[in-house]
Amino acid sequence: MTHLLCDNPRPGRPSFLLTVIGLWLMVFGTPLEAAERSLPDTIQPGVGYLLQLADNPGATTIDPRKLAPLIDFVLQDKPADDAYFSTSDRLLDPLVYHEFKLQQSLATILEYAFHPVIPSHVLALSSIRCSYWKEVNGQPQPFPKDIAKRLTDLDAPLVIHGIEHEEIAPDLFSGAYYSYDLARTLVMCRIGGRSVWISLARQRDLSDVGRKGFVLGPDDDWNYIYSGEKGINKMGLGWVESYMYDAFSAIVYIQADDATPRVRCGLFKWLRAGWNDMNFVRRSHIRRGLERYAETCRQILEDPRLPPPSQIAAAAEEIRGMDRMQLQAGGRRHLQSLENRFGNDRQFPDQWYAQHVENGAYLEQLTRPQLEAMVFLDYMKDALGRDPVRASRLARGSAVSGEAAP
Repeated sequence: MTHLLCDNPRPGRPSFLLTVIGLWLMVFGTPLEAAERSLPDTIQPGVGYLLQLADNPGATTIDPRKLAPLIDFVLQDKPADDAYFSTSDRLLDPLVYHEFKLQQSLATILEYAFHPVIPSHVLALSSIRCSYWKEVNGQPQPFPKDIAKRLTDLDAPLVIHGIEHEEIAPDLFSGAYYSYDLARTLVMCRIGGRSVWISLARQRDLSDVGRKGFVLGPDDDWNYIYSGEKGINKMGLGWVESYMYDAFSAIVYIQADDATPRVRCGLFKWLRAGWNDMNFVRRSHIRRGLERYAETCRQILEDPRLPPPSQIAAAAEEIRGMDRMQLQAGGRRHLQSLENRFGNDRQFPDQWYAQHVENGAYLEQLTRPQLEAMVFLDYMKDALGRDPVRASRLARGSAVSGEAAP
């Protein structure tokens, strides 16, 4: 990482490091945290148990009794503006909690988010640029088929371990984006007569260096540019080499009533990131990221225009079958549409666009997963009516399933 300390700071003069820290705090602000409550001590053993499970890829089953207090907490009715966190666990300090509800069945959620063909970030388009499984249960294989059907046959818990690669969307505070591998553990079980799905993720090793990203327009429009350039997209901090050091998350999906298509989700998140081995993540940053994910997930799953999983899977298969030239053509249309729409806005990186896209080889430098994700994002935006200027053959379904869009 960049060395920031002056060799011989003058007496009475702040070091360059302290100056930069002050600039960082001015850029990111130091607002008081919103009114928060401490997570109850009764769930700490359950959180610790999930952390142990995430760190043990050899585990093939779980003890549901150890999670019962945690499940009860997620199901408790709480004031809408309550914000929870915990600093009592030294391994997860601070652990931030956020909760939301989905008007869908757990089976439906699994059919979209944990499908062998559909990209695993399909419900997180504002949070993740691209993601894909590198390994499932110790083998380089796709995710198992028909996972949702297991909900009707849960005499014993189902535990799946894997390695997933993930590249996030530009951070709302720094503009930076990162890529890294996750140790992913998935659990399906019944606790107290309720169907439960738990998704655990623990970052493996240090992330790739942070790179400059740009959020164009409202965040929930999902318009992002990934420059590929190292640094942070903030005044005076463009040179900073930042990293995600470590992260842990647990998403607990609970369908309390098998007959009612309604799921309550509890999200637990812990994150360390910054530069020069210093952590600059605040609880408010983590909470905003959880809210960002939750709102996008809700918007997609509850949108009446959302195509059925079979249609999205067919579109994903067609994208996967494109050659690199076809993917680059789709990527070029994607970038040109962003320039047409946002080219006159202050946040648009016009100099970068002219140098790297119009007169450079930006698309040549992208990996195939990045190109596929760009085309898939356009498909999802078109399918959900997010970009009425474009008309995608994939979104209409004419070349995919033979069915016209409703």
